[in-house]
Amino acid sequence: MVSNLIKNVKHNIKEFSIIPKSVFVEFEEIYKDKIVYRKNTNKIESVTKFSQKTGGKIKVIKYDYFDDSKIKSIDEFDENSGKLLKTSNFTLFKSVTEYDIQSGKKLRTLNYHYRDESKLSSIHEYNLQYEKVSKITVFRSDGKSISMIKELNPKTEMIEKCISFKRDSNTISSISKYDFDGNKTVKTTMYYSGLRAATDKRTAPKKYNFKDFKPLSAAEKITKDKLIDNLFKNRLSFSMLS
Repeated sequence: MVSNLIKNVKHNIKEFSIIPKSVFVEFEEIYKDKIVYRKNTNKIESVTKFSQKTGGKIKVIKYDYFDDSKIKSIDEFDENSGKLLKTSNFTLFKSVTEYDIQSGKKLRTLNYHYRDESKLSSIHEYNLQYEKVSKITVFRSDGKSISMIKELNPKTEMIEKCISFKRDSNTISSISKYDFDGNKTVKTTMYYSGLRAATDKRTAPKKYNFKDFKPLSAAEKITKDKLIDNLFKNRLSFSMLS
């Protein structure tokens, strides 16, 4: 296509010699892909791609052992520093892990539905100091609305808070706090009406607006407790509580 374009330009421009030759130099791939084949076969095991600017490794694509038309994982690297930025896995379901470019430690992992990789299932966020999960955001089946957010102590890996949301909304329905007295877990749950969380446009809420919230009245709380009691007596479904 490029060659035909050059021929047309040469044909249409009479004084072709006055145009710098560099304009018509076709793109040349300086750093070729590195292809690794499985031993004694013609099946591709991995393909490494390089930056045409720096020559640094920017992507490693690994293929399924039995079917090299299927991608198993993709590692993406910073072309200047060579540090790992992101890993996408496709083994059982799609998951994407992002890394901190300075420390190389995990920042968060996005897990997708195994039947629909366009929908989020959950997000795990990591504490860089302890390199353990500090927050888990669980999404409903639509892959967009949040079902709950669990906040963990990254040192002990124990849940400290669980925030539940009403179905099809960004309204907080309850917040459960967990205290630990030795081996005993003490759970305190507060129910809310009309408390909305400030959302991050990309994925999950980062901050919560607890100003001007309206807690449930004593009567409303009693009604809610009765609904929950009936639920565990097989008289209601969870959907009726939303």
